[in-house]
Amino acid sequence: MKDTAMAELFEVDGAKCVKCGACVRDCAFRALKMEDAGPRMAFPDRCMKCQHCLAVCQTGAVTFDGKRPEDSLPVGNLQLPSLESVENWLRTRRSVRRFAAADVDRATLSRILAALGNAPTGCNARSLTFTCFPTHESMDRFRHGFISAIERHRDGTKLLPRWLAVPAIRLRKGGEDMFFRGAGGMLVVSSDEKAPGVTTPREDVTIACAHFEMLANAAGIATCWCGFLGLVQREVPELLEQTIGLSRTAPFYAMLFGLPAVRYARGVQRDSYAQIDFRE
Repeated sequence: MKDTAMAELFEVDGAKCVKCGACVRDCAFRALKMEDAGPRMAFPDRCMKCQHCLAVCQTGAVTFDGKRPEDSLPVGNLQLPSLESVENWLRTRRSVRRFAAADVDRATLSRILAALGNAPTGCNARSLTFTCFPTHESMDRFRHGFISAIERHRDGTKLLPRWLAVPAIRLRKGGEDMFFRGAGGMLVVSSDEKAPGVTTPREDVTIACAHFEMLANAAGIATCWCGFLGLVQREVPELLEQTIGLSRTAPFYAMLFGLPAVRYARGVQRDSYAQIDFRE
């Protein structure tokens, strides 16, 4: 039953197919087979749903899982950023820790998050969850819940580490937000490491965060990698279970974001830090 359903994912328009075999040759796991009538899904259990067959077909004959070639973004005349522009972005990107009071435009944020579905994952597992706190109001509720969870934990028998307890007390008293830097939003990318086909859960999370930063910066949204919550998961995992719903072992990373309250005049100089070892 499963094989039949998988086979039906791959459809070929006989009027457009020129039987060139490009889709068969580009199928990394050899799920497709070329026959006299044209290509077909011969080994559906091997298919990883990468959609290479849809992308490589020059005549637009392949439809995969209901996704039609005419609805895909064409590559031919697409204006991609130059090497210089991407290189310049990398040299000038900053982790911002000073955010403006205004919220990020919701439509822009939704567009960026939808695009993250295209970030690569190991074996095309596609098992990521994007938990987003999109506004200052939602972040304030999260901060309140986080501090409340810390205070409930302090009433127990386990002592909190100083690096967590002291900033929490300061924040509760109206002091500086050393945890989340007053950010107007936060994205938590997590992976279900137990889902079928997931082979690189932590790498998948990191790659998605890197792509989020790139897209956000292109839209004028500042970002900051938030490794702090990783420390919390290691030391006091129940706090994240209570506030975000993350399990004690869930691979995840958090990205703070918002409109910037600081403008940098130039990039920094780090090219010399790259240790390059060509093996001829």
